[in-house]
Amino acid sequence: MAAAYSTGISSSPTNLLTTLVSFLTGQGWSVDSSASEGSGWRAHLHKGGLYVNMRAAEDELIYPYGGGGYHDSLHGSTGGYGIGIYLGTGYDGGDGWDEQAGAPVRVEDATTCGVGANLPPGSVAAYHLFDDGNDNIIVVVERSPGIFCYFGWGPDLEDAGQPEAFPYFFGSSPAVLNTYQGDPGEDRGGINVSAWPPMSHGDREDGSKGITTEYHHAVAYVRVDAATFTDRWVGNNQVGIEPEQFGHTGRVMRCACSINPDRSSLEEAEYPCYEDMTERVHQTAFAGALLLPLHCFVRTDPADRWAPIGYPANVFYCEAVGHGYAAGTVYQVGGLDYMLFPHFAVRKGA
Repeated sequence: MAAAYSTGISSSPTNLLTTLVSFLTGQGWSVDSSASEGSGWRAHLHKGGLYVNMRAAEDELIYPYGGGGYHDSLHGSTGGYGIGIYLGTGYDGGDGWDEQAGAPVRVEDATTCGVGANLPPGSVAAYHLFDDGNDNIIVVVERSPGIFCYFGWGPDLEDAGQPEAFPYFFGSSPAVLNTYQGDPGEDRGGINVSAWPPMSHGDREDGSKGITTEYHHAVAYVRVDAATFTDRWVGNNQVGIEPEQFGHTGRVMRCACSINPDRSSLEEAEYPCYEDMTERVHQTAFAGALLLPLHCFVRTDPADRWAPIGYPANVFYCEAVGHGYAAGTVYQVGGLDYMLFPHFAVRKGA
């Protein structure tokens, strides 16, 4: 399919999800199910062997687990708004939205690990839907003026020598914050401050990049080959301290734009990081800003080293916004268009 782009204003999480379903069907995706559930909506689509599962929450909790509570229950929330997402390997109409085959699962209770975008109950300032023509999907939402969140997925990370396709998905909020409403206590990326780039971080109390002792939950997962990890899915969650509570699947990954540049902390060996470039990425030899690929690495076992697994297509760490450029600006580099958002840019192919 050709690349596609769409923008508009949605009236609710459900309206945004059904709009996305229409966008995807126009791009050749097959709908396995798209129907109301609870007070929200669930949608399951596939293209080839890539299956995406999504759930719009409308004053609901959407990530149940065997312990009787919910993943998305921070501070005792009883329900909220957002869109949850994860990838799988098939669809069964008899299973719940969060029970589809091939999903990443928590080591704690074998329940589905997902991510998503936390949304307001009503309209948003704007949404942006991107498809590069190769089934890499990015959804960016201005949930309130100047505050951006997102989710997305794709069939394969850009190549780093991996022996097979590495499907991936990401969100601006982990499951524990996917639908949380109210004051989260501190700044939280994708809720009351704009989120850091896709794949790059777990949630952190102050919502910014820097040294931290705060726990962080997974906001991105990659399905690696069995030789790398037999359970396949790896996530960017907390390690070292009760990781099973933070979306841990048994193996972790990190991004070069990590939320924690102190790579010796949290019982982690060093991995390549943009730490030294954080304050300078908007300075270049020409008027503009760097576009840095979000290279990801998996922690190996037993060697305890970091192996490259690729980077998500069409999204880049970029600090142009706030340094001479406004959010939503289309920025040209080498004849290609990139749409700018706080902390990242998206390749706009249409």
